[in-house]
Amino acid sequence: MGARRSDLPEFSCPFPVRRNPHAQDAEAFLRAALSRLGADGHAAEHSGNAIGELAALAYPDVPAEHLRVAVLWLAWFWIHDDAWADKVPLGGADELRQVHLRAEQVLRGASAVPSDHLSVRTLALLLEEIRALNPAWDTTAFRREVLRYLRSTLWELDLRLRGDLPSLFAYLQMRPIVAVCTAAREIDFLLCGLQLDPELRKHPLVHLVDAAAANYGCWVNDLCSWGMEQREGITSNLITVARREFGWTHEQAVQWVVKVIQTEVDTFQQLRRDLSSLILPTLPLAEPDRAAEQLEHYLTHYEGWFVANAEWMSRTVRYR
Repeated sequence: MGARRSDLPEFSCPFPVRRNPHAQDAEAFLRAALSRLGADGHAAEHSGNAIGELAALAYPDVPAEHLRVAVLWLAWFWIHDDAWADKVPLGGADELRQVHLRAEQVLRGASAVPSDHLSVRTLALLLEEIRALNPAWDTTAFRREVLRYLRSTLWELDLRLRGDLPSLFAYLQMRPIVAVCTAAREIDFLLCGLQLDPELRKHPLVHLVDAAAANYGCWVNDLCSWGMEQREGITSNLITVARREFGWTHEQAVQWVVKVIQTEVDTFQQLRRDLSSLILPTLPLAEPDRAAEQLEHYLTHYEGWFVANAEWMSRTVRYR
């Protein structure tokens, strides 16, 4: 992974950089896994984009076998997103619906077959590796959020087929879903060993923490990927949407996005500091001390999301 790009404006990341030492092992696992699927070219591309480094930054404390699943998860998202969300398939929406049908069948327990698209076969392999890592982990919420992501890509495809831009309101609502953030939150319960009391898991202020961390990654991605996306004809980007919404110049839109990024940092930091004292005394918790420890672990794990997005996206060759 290269140096930070000099063409990017400064934006905030308040957390120290920590790396998991098992990045090379995870990349070797991914190369072998994709090779078994007949996708050596994708394996080389992911290595060139330093996918192991991204996982190592996002998950600095997890064991090696967990980091392998994390890398496979990231690779599946890129494979599907590059093929079906960032480009208009030759068969249009009908072709995408067929892929979604097979992916939904796999999510419900069906096996992939050799004729399936690589994204479907990679999803099946990911689910197999999750089962091997922890057969007892309840995948219901994860599968539900993956399906929501898949269905959200129809929205992106419709925009591209019409040559249109989303409204700012629609983009702010949809961006974390099409960036697979809600499914990433669910798989983190497995990868990071997270636990939350049900009263905390459904609390709106915990959801606000989730949103701040997810939105930070979305807006940093939009900032770092804008030039590449313009070259490839991708217009779903907060900079592009803001320019049309407000009639701004490119520079005005960029500076506004930097301010929005800072707002997400400030929101997360304030909740990181005050959330326990704010909500724990108000909830009917069976084990208050244990719930407090779980919440602290949950909040701390998001620091890796911030660091990975800030460090990797500003340096990877994927967005140059």
